[in-house]
Amino acid sequence: MNIPCFVGVCLLVFGHLVSGDCNVTLHAQREPLNFTSPNYPRNYRNNENCFWDIYPQTSGYRVVLDMVYSNIEDSNSCTMDVLTLYAKSNDNTNTIKFHQICGETRRNVITRNDQHFHVVFKTDSSTTARGFLIRYYETEGVSSCGRSLVATSAGKTFTSPGYPNTYLTTQSCTWTITTEHQNQTLVLDTEDSELESISAVGTCDSDNVTVYDGRYSSDVLGTFCGDQQPVFTSGGNLMRVHLQTNHENNFKGFKIRYKAVDAARCVLTIPAGESPMQLVSPGYPQGYQSGLDCHWIIYAPTGSFITVKVIVLDMETVPLCSNDYLLFKDGSLTSIAPTLARICNVISFPIKSARNHMAILFHSDNSTTGRGFRLQYFAGSACGKSNISASTMDKYLSSPGYPSLYSKKLNCKWTVSAPTGYKIEVYIMDLYMDQYCWTDYLLLKDGPSSQDALLGRYCGSLSTRDAVSSSNYITIVFNTNGSVRGIKFRLKYKAVIPTAERVCGNRLNAEVSMTNYLTSPGYPGNYGNNVSCTWTISTTNGNKIKVEIMSLSLQLSEGCTRDYLLFVDNSSSSASPLAKYCDTFLKNVVSSSNYMIITFHTDESVTRGFSLKYTATRGCGEHHMLGSSETTLIQSPNYPFYYPQNADCEWTVSTDVDAYVIHVKVKYFDLEFSLKCSL
Repeated sequence: MNIPCFVGVCLLVFGHLVSGDCNVTLHAQREPLNFTSPNYPRNYRNNENCFWDIYPQTSGYRVVLDMVYSNIEDSNSCTMDVLTLYAKSNDNTNTIKFHQICGETRRNVITRNDQHFHVVFKTDSSTTARGFLIRYYETEGVSSCGRSLVATSAGKTFTSPGYPNTYLTTQSCTWTITTEHQNQTLVLDTEDSELESISAVGTCDSDNVTVYDGRYSSDVLGTFCGDQQPVFTSGGNLMRVHLQTNHENNFKGFKIRYKAVDAARCVLTIPAGESPMQLVSPGYPQGYQSGLDCHWIIYAPTGSFITVKVIVLDMETVPLCSNDYLLFKDGSLTSIAPTLARICNVISFPIKSARNHMAILFHSDNSTTGRGFRLQYFAGSACGKSNISASTMDKYLSSPGYPSLYSKKLNCKWTVSAPTGYKIEVYIMDLYMDQYCWTDYLLLKDGPSSQDALLGRYCGSLSTRDAVSSSNYITIVFNTNGSVRGIKFRLKYKAVIPTAERVCGNRLNAEVSMTNYLTSPGYPGNYGNNVSCTWTISTTNGNKIKVEIMSLSLQLSEGCTRDYLLFVDNSSSSASPLAKYCDTFLKNVVSSSNYMIITFHTDESVTRGFSLKYTATRGCGEHHMLGSSETTLIQSPNYPFYYPQNADCEWTVSTDVDAYVIHVKVKYFDLEFSLKCSL
């Protein structure tokens, strides 16, 4: 279609253009037609005196005039060139002057159902201008914009008032679209869109278009604004499109193509944007047909990823979803494309692609059917929104493409917030990563920043791990270096009310040659009163856990009965204690097995807290390099507490100072007596 433009103003003409003709009678139809000033789009002439009478073609209908373009010589009170709009009764017994228009003023007006328009254009002998273009049509409604439309298989278009120039402010327009036949559904394709932009928080708060699947306000398929060009498909044979504009700015508007298709012909390619849109099954919510094989391809801009949430799902449910099902593929519907999910009942977690397009197949066999489904989809980064909120209900977070493995390089950070006075509880439900936490890992940080204290660093394939923040913030970091094998995780989180005793701690994993860190809640700030934390650290069989206390500042008491850090040698809290500290001495603690439990307890008083690091080791002992006249101390693991069972330690002491020898003095010695040792 050719769109002529003059000085930046585009003139898009729908229907028949009556150019240069005046003093005529016109009949408005359902589809928009146009009339213009004489000689349009060139300048009108001096001393014009034209009129148009516009009647509805259908008895009882009203006529709408939509001024697409206006450029008439401007003057105070329009005393020179002027376009005057009158509403006349159909029997011509009563005339009402609506508006006098000059300059670039535009109007969008409607008659009563017993009236027609009488439009008069008069010019003087001085300056001329381009004139006007007016779109007119009939409607059975009472709004000056929006009307009832009937979709055919050939497809038609409708536009916002004034398109392609600008719509007017403070408009509220509704188009109701039905199909020719009951067994058809509707497809709406937004061919052009220029509305007020999406807000900073990602919502269409100002001018927007909302599409409904049916007559009711609860059946929203999506709301769009800015330059978004979504595609919508209906469940039944009726859709509504509503345009709402505010009192501030006006924009070009939209052009939408609508088409009726057979309900069983459900094959469509759909764009995904930042605003959430919805997809429904054919026949929803009354019910889908048997024998369907629908497929939709949802695509997003390069670098984006697609998230689908299951809002409603009511279909035949059998083991393995072998009869009716929804199949989600990461990419196309080919057999080699990874399957993201195959479902026939509601799932609580979102389905995420690992690339910028996703295929959805809907299959129904020839037996039982149901109401169908409603899905929500949107595009975003692979990580999704970086700031998310926790409520008292369980929410979920997962890796892209979950439950499929993600195999690309990625670094995500989510800051989870809860209302003031709450804490955040995180429960790791599924985790599959490399067993070494060098580059692939999941971090939980105790606060709103990745620089806050570490609650846990996770890798490997163990699941069911939990952590609780010390405040109403927690930060989750997910990192992968793009290994071929791929990784995945899924966790749930919620806001919890702190009890009188503050409970924290989780399950941790230690690896050989990999150092992890553990701190008291709030460290390096003060810990709280009545804290009770328990961490269980595990490693592979044959290894032991080594903990180095780097900083310790607790309330000192005899026997460490008030605040203390307790190390237990096993996976059971009733196992033998390795050490119990409340002083400021820095110690090393080593387990006798591949498990260790660390308990942190406080009473009503407050001091700073602790910081420690832990790793897995195949034995104990160190290498000491002595300088000139240097003295060092070697002690058994956990000294002055009992050393662990099955210890196998070796210390190497050396010096690179020439002519020096090493002198060893035993200051304290208490080992188990045996005859073999005494020989």
